[in-house]
Amino acid sequence: MSTTAPNGLSIGSIVRRAAHQYGNRTAFIFGDERCSFAEYNRRVNRAAHTLRGLGVEKGGHVAILGKNSIQYLELCHGAGKAGIVFGTINWRLTVDEIAFIVSDADNEVLFVEAEFQPIAAQLKEKLPNLRYVVYGGPVKLDGALSYEALTAEAGDEEPNVDIDGSDDAIIMYTSGTTGLPKGAVLTHSNVCWDLVAALTYVTPQQGDCFLLSMPMNHVSGLHTQTTTFLARGLPIVVMSQWEPEEACRLIEKHRITLAYILVAPLLQLLDSPLRDKYDLSSLRRLMTAAAKYTADVPMRAMTELGVESVYFMYGLTEAAPIVSTTEFTAQMLQKPNTLGFPVWYNDVRIVDEQGRQLPPGEVGEIIVRGPNVFKGYHKRPDANAETLRNGWLHTGDLGYADEDGFLFFVDRKKDMIKTGGENVYSVEVELAILNTYENVQEVAIVGIPDPKWGEAVTAFVVARPGTTIDSEELIAKARTVLGGYKLPKRVVVCDQLPKNVSGKVLKRQLREQYTNELETTA
Repeated sequence: MSTTAPNGLSIGSIVRRAAHQYGNRTAFIFGDERCSFAEYNRRVNRAAHTLRGLGVEKGGHVAILGKNSIQYLELCHGAGKAGIVFGTINWRLTVDEIAFIVSDADNEVLFVEAEFQPIAAQLKEKLPNLRYVVYGGPVKLDGALSYEALTAEAGDEEPNVDIDGSDDAIIMYTSGTTGLPKGAVLTHSNVCWDLVAALTYVTPQQGDCFLLSMPMNHVSGLHTQTTTFLARGLPIVVMSQWEPEEACRLIEKHRITLAYILVAPLLQLLDSPLRDKYDLSSLRRLMTAAAKYTADVPMRAMTELGVESVYFMYGLTEAAPIVSTTEFTAQMLQKPNTLGFPVWYNDVRIVDEQGRQLPPGEVGEIIVRGPNVFKGYHKRPDANAETLRNGWLHTGDLGYADEDGFLFFVDRKKDMIKTGGENVYSVEVELAILNTYENVQEVAIVGIPDPKWGEAVTAFVVARPGTTIDSEELIAKARTVLGGYKLPKRVVVCDQLPKNVSGKVLKRQLREQYTNELETTA
């Protein structure tokens, strides 16, 4: 019997080794539920045997629809031990979107958290041959099986399956900001190299406790730091979903020392008047990602939350996800919006349209090469040929490196605005507005089709609580730091900006919605 990988570590071997070394320590806390490393390993083994008992063979695909929970992770790691590919689904998607992903990924079984059975009932009409297993509550879905009943009958011995580091482990569908989502396939080695990045740059220390607030249907929630804390035998407090006050309550109750909170929810936390009710003094380190930031963000985190260190990480699903990171908070303060340096096992280049490397300061596409780069998109040969070229992952992100080698994000290639014959990078305009107009809490710059300019620079803004947005004042203040052609031609005030699960603004949705409104009123 062997569960180790002939070629590199596997997800399951990390769980097994942690149970052997740290068996009696607390691995997870979820609500009133606590689970030791030894108990978690047994649960993972039962999940693996349950999957095989359902007839899913090595290399087969299963998916899950649910919020964060210990069961969510045990199914992921159980699939890993069984050699089965685990697919995540954003529970905020529509039934049609979920049906597309489940079908496109060739899933044989869908695990459904009990509260999402009404959605699963609608899915059954579209996918009647799919098998459904309900967990986390009573089964109400016609024809569905109970996960708890299945695992109660399953053995807890280690599965007799050889897993190679190059075997497929996880399939995650990209957020679809530019079209139909594509299933990015990550191997066991991809996931383990991400663990190495976290161990290197945000090293867990004895006595640490991690707040898992990121959604598990996102790559960062499923395994960034989650796998790291498992490997180091340290406790993880799981949030079902993000909510600022609940995060504060858990930090105080469990003396959380490290949290990974994306920029948008971090700003929610900083702006929440309720956080003053809680003792957050245990929180020492903070990881963030997924959006532009000003120097004000790490400064507020240190002064208002009392953290000692803030790290900004840049990545994407296709890189499992970490590509680069800041190492010291001072880097974020001295070079606002920097992505830091590439992690030590990555090569990163900035290239032009012909693939030629550009000198410092020149904007081009960020491309990545390393052991964390994904295997490819499931059943998408054309997309793979475009994205994976000569051993390099073409990210579709525009950026540059400064004279010191620090990386900076400028824009998505598809979000760059061409107005009046000039190129405008939306992030530059967004940062200018955030830095000059204090009433703006969030801003998204989008190019809207325009007969005169080709594309008109349009600002979608959300006001800080208790303030209002004056469009003329916003533009006048931005004019002090931006050239005239970069200034917004229109300002649209919104209650909120549409975002995907990783907190990135869905600019395509804003563009389409506003364009349709203009056409309707024309």
